Amino acid sequence: MIPAPRPAIAPLALEEEHLLGMAEMGFSGLSEQWLMRRAGDMHWRLIARALGQRDAAFTCAEGKPLYATFLASSLRLTAPRLPQLCDRLGLSARLWSIGRNRLASEITLGVPGGMVGRLRLVSTFAGRLDPASNRTMVRRMPPAIAVLPEAPFALQNLARRAALVSRRMGGPAAGNRTATVRPCVATDFNAAGLLYFPSFAALTDRCDDPMTQAQRRLLAERHVVYSGNIELGEQVSVSYKDRKMGHLARVVREDGQTIAVLSTRFAG
Repeated sequence: MIPAPRPAIAPLALEEEHLLGMAEMGFSGLSEQWLMRRAGDMHWRLIARALGQRDAAFTCAEGKPLYATFLASSLRLTAPRLPQLCDRLGLSARLWSIGRNRLASEITLGVPGGMVGRLRLVSTFAGRLDPASNRTMVRRMPPAIAVLPEAPFALQNLARRAALVSRRMGGPAAGNRTATVRPCVATDFNAAGLLYFPSFAALTDRCDDPMTQAQRRLLAERHVVYSGNIELGEQVSVSYKDRKMGHLARVVREDGQTIAVLSTRFAG
C-alpha cells in the first residue's frame, strides 16, 4: 500500500529585499503596479516549488498550457507614507492551500522604519478551451502538487468572500459614473496574452474622474475579485460608486459580463 502524503509542517516561504528607486516608487508613494507584479511573481515561483519545478511555466495532465489565475487580491497599506526613495523594502511571502484547487499567499511588506502593510492573493489553475480566445478560460489542475497546510482564517475568509462576490457579478453595474477604455496590448497584457491582474486596478485609475485628482491620492487599500478576461483589442467599461475616501468599481467587457470588482480606499 502506498502511504498517504504527509501534510507539510509549514507553508512554503520566499523572501526578497529591494532598494526603492524610480521603478519601485510612484508619484504618491510605493508603486502599486510594481508591487503587484513583484508579489505575483513571488506567488507563482512558490507554486512552481510546490509543483517541484524550477520555472513557473505550468501544464495540465494533457500537456496543455496552464496558468495560475488570480481569483482575489487584498492589499492593505498600514503605513503608506513610510516607504521613501532609497529605502530598502523587504517582502516576505508564504504559500498555503485552500481546499483542493486553490492556493493562497500572504506577502508582508517592511522597511527599516517599520511594517508597511500586507498583500493577500488567492489563485486557482486555469487554461483555455480555445487557444485563440481569452473568454474560454476554464479551471484545470496540474498533474500533481505538494501537500501544503491549510491557509489561516484570514486567507480562507478572503477566498469565501471572493467566491460570494463572483457569484453576484451578473447583476447590473450600478454606479454614479461610467467611463470606457481600451486596454493597451503592449502594457496591460502579459506574456500569456491575458489582461494582467494588476492592470484591472490600473484601468480603474486611468478612467477615474480627473476632477478627483486621483493621481495625487495615496492608496491605503485595494481589494479585487477577478472573474474573467478579455480579448486583445477589446474595450471595457468601468462604473464607479463613490464612497467616502474611495470608491467601488466594476470592470465590464463588451458582452456585458463583469470581469472584476474593485474596492478602493485612499489615505486621509
